[in-house]
Amino acid sequence: MRRALFLACVALLAVGVFAIKVGFIATNFAAESQARVANVFERLAKSKGWEPIMLNSRGSYETQANQLENLVQMGVDAIVLAMGHPLEIRPALDKAFAAKIPVITIDSGYVEGVIADITCDNFVMGAKISTYLVDSLGGQGNIVVIKFEKHHGTRKRGKVLDQVLSEYPGIKVLAEYTVPASARFMEDARSAMETYVQRFGKQINGVWCAFDQLAYSASDVLQEYGLKDVIVVGVDGNEETFRRIKNRTMTATVAQPFEEMATIAIELIEKIVVKKMSPSEAAPRKIIYVDAPLVDARNVDEFLKGQK
Repeated sequence: MRRALFLACVALLAVGVFAIKVGFIATNFAAESQARVANVFERLAKSKGWEPIMLNSRGSYETQANQLENLVQMGVDAIVLAMGHPLEIRPALDKAFAAKIPVITIDSGYVEGVIADITCDNFVMGAKISTYLVDSLGGQGNIVVIKFEKHHGTRKRGKVLDQVLSEYPGIKVLAEYTVPASARFMEDARSAMETYVQRFGKQINGVWCAFDQLAYSASDVLQEYGLKDVIVVGVDGNEETFRRIKNRTMTATVAQPFEEMATIAIELIEKIVVKKMSPSEAAPRKIIYVDAPLVDARNVDEFLKGQK
């Protein structure tokens, strides 16, 4: 009996000592896309008996760099950076590389040294939603554009929009607004949209948004001013987006599978940290793309079912 008790204590101690610690940093949990990634990542990590350390940079590069350095000092087994800014925090990232801590990024843009960046192709998503908008307008009309330049993915979508519009001289950009990187991004987008609605009113035929939460702000303003026929598009595919498409307050989105991205990150950590696979074997491709379908009234019910 004593021997069995001793072995049980040793086993419990071993679990405490050797439990895998994984650091997870997101740029801003206020962004629903990042919250979705974080929630699934934390749940899956805990289900494996790991200790996830969940950190929110709240839109600050400096905070993100400090958080990354703190995780290195803690000696975590792996780090995941979601919707991060690896180029802006490169010195802190180099400390993680020097400590031989595997770093995986999600929708952050690949930089040399990370295991892989897990993402959707933002050029493709930009093309999908931009051509959907101009085709829905029949190549004629007036639009408002709400961009976000601080993230590589949303910036790429905006650049694709510009290229698409260069082929559609019948579409006029009435106004373009770039949302600052802050926790008040939805309020900023709403304020800008109110200004444009008061200025242009019924001249507005469509609104292009870099991501869905900006589209929520825009569509709310349009509804309040009685402009119910304006085409509003975005990218992400959150549960709220699908509800809005169903009730016709939004028109379309490109639905990113953020939960799948989190799952792939967990799988990579398991391969490298637990199974001791080499990074090149675990992730032979440095950019891991997942598919993102276009969702509108035609197929939104399939996605609403998936959210139940």
